[in-house]
Parts: sequence; C-alpha cells; structure tokens
Amino acid sequence: MLDQDDELPQTLSYFILNKLRWRIIVGDLLPGQALREVEIQSHYGSSRGPVRESLRLLLQHGLVEHQQRRGFRVKSYPEKETRDLYTLRASLEGSAISSLKDRDLTELCRTLMARLQLMEAHWNNKDRDGYFRENVVFHQNIINFTENQPLIRVLHIVNEISLPLRYNAIRLQWPKRTQLEYHFHIAEYLGKGDLEPARQLTEEHILSNIHSIPSDT
Repeated sequence: MLDQDDELPQTLSYFILNKLRWRIIVGDLLPGQALREVEIQSHYGSSRGPVRESLRLLLQHGLVEHQQRRGFRVKSYPEKETRDLYTLRASLEGSAISSLKDRDLTELCRTLMARLQLMEAHWNNKDRDGYFRENVVFHQNIINFTENQPLIRVLHIVNEISLPLRYNAIRLQWPKRTQLEYHFHIAEYLGKGDLEPARQLTEEHILSNIHSIPSDT
C-alpha cells in the first residue's frame, strides 16, 4: 500500500505519482491545494503527458479532486465525510477479521508479531514515518490474508483515502502506548482463534481515532 521512495519507477508517470502521493499523505501538499501541471512538470523535469497521467491516477486513488476549469486539487475532508470514512473502515476491517473463521492463522500471526516488533521500535524511537508505515502494513496483512478480492479492493480504496488523515493525526500528536497495545491485543486474540474479540477490538481501535483526526470544513 505504501510505496518506498527509493524503489525504481516503471514509468515517469508512476514515479511522479508516488512522489505526489507521499507528499499528500505527509501534508507537504495540503487539502484544497491546487496541483498545477506546469509547476509539477518543472519540479520533476517532465513533459505534460506523464504529469497528466499521474494526476489521473491520483484521482483514481481518491487523493485528489478535479473540477472543470479549476483543475486538480488535493482532496479536502469535511467533518461528516471523515466520520463516514472511519465508520466504514471500521466495519469493513471488522468484516475482514470475521471472514477468517476456520482458517489456520499461524502464518498470519507470525507475520503480525514481526511487524509489531518493528512498530514498537519505531514507537520507542518516535520515528513517525516508520511507525506509520508499519501500522498500515499491519492492517493490510490482515486484509490480504482474507483472500477476499472484492473486500480487498474496496478496503484498498477506503484505506488509501484515509492515509493523509491517519498520518496527520500522528504528526499532530504522538500516539499513546495504548494505541500500540491495541495491535498487540488484536494479534493475541487472532493467535488464540478468538475472532469476535479481535473484530470488536479492531473496530474500537479505528473508531477511537476519529476524535483525533483533524478535518476540513
């Protein structure tokens, strides 16, 4: 879900896409800010075609908006939309956990615990980017393990749109230890095959963050 900046791009369009995407996520490009093609071309030394393609892809990702005669702008997050987004994400990720019934979760739990060790190290070091990336990967590992392709596709869109909100919350206030512990408890419940408390805790964890998510009115 999160592309590393040092990965070699397949095309110039995807290189620009990944650069702009990360700048949007971390708040270097602010909600409502215009994305002017000429400025992007100059910044990345690109022609018009790759820039237009990268903006089109960002529109598909849900990270930018487009209006006729106004062009592309970074997506804004009205309060109601933010709440709806988090409520939907909680419900869908809860459904992902419920769908793991009767599955052998040994490999999943081994993967989750490895990610949690990295997440805890980043939390201890107050490494914002590292903590954020591992947090996202933790949730994505559970989603991918469902092998439910329609659910995976829908959650990809929902989670992609939510990334700038989630990063901004960490940027404004470093998460308390309890936020990290949520993830350990979820992994522990999954390890014991207790899907219902894992589902409840996942939904509770996601919804508990709504109050800390700044939104645009």
